[in-house]
Amino acid sequence: MVVTRAEVYEKVVFAERPVCPYCGKEMKVWASYETGFGCGSRWGTPYLFICANDECPLFVDGWEHMRETYGRPCSYRCICYPDSRKTETMVVYSYDKSGIIDEATISADKARGTLEDPAVQELLSHFESRGLESLLSCLFDRDVYYKVRLRAAELIGELGLLEAIEPLRNYQFRDQCIADSVRNTIKRLHDITGTRECPYCAEIVEDGVATCSHCGRSL
Repeated sequence: MVVTRAEVYEKVVFAERPVCPYCGKEMKVWASYETGFGCGSRWGTPYLFICANDECPLFVDGWEHMRETYGRPCSYRCICYPDSRKTETMVVYSYDKSGIIDEATISADKARGTLEDPAVQELLSHFESRGLESLLSCLFDRDVYYKVRLRAAELIGELGLLEAIEPLRNYQFRDQCIADSVRNTIKRLHDITGTRECPYCAEIVEDGVATCSHCGRSL
């Protein structure tokens, strides 16, 4: 199963933060794919936890250790893998903290896709006015946050409008999570309207009929 970057981010920002074993400070979320301020940039995950404390003994003492031992102007920061919670040291060459996600951004991202999110409130407004086209537009927009798109798929299902099925079937969803949600949406639409798809011609027929009215095949 392919895990998207958005899904990894979601897991990391809601996870309990580890503390640095060298200074005891809570670690920060670092988008490791965005920067190479450390030595090496392939960590096997787009997000890591990192100690950003400039007074951490590992970071403070590391400058002198690296200079005396290797003659290099660098130090260490502690990093932690989100899944295994394994910690290790990473060589750094400056005080640069690019890629570390600020707490205000994380707080805002945690609220995305919830009922407090203005984007979700807009979707609910479209739902109340039975604005199918607006809901579909949101669902098909790859630039929209995936949780908001999932909300759009859910609301489309609750509208119970059969005309939603064809555009849903014809659109190619790259995100597996959204594709699975859309399949459930189509099932919900059939449940609400008492219909199903003919297994031979894929046209919509009433549930329980013996013969497809479109292709004439026995069901």
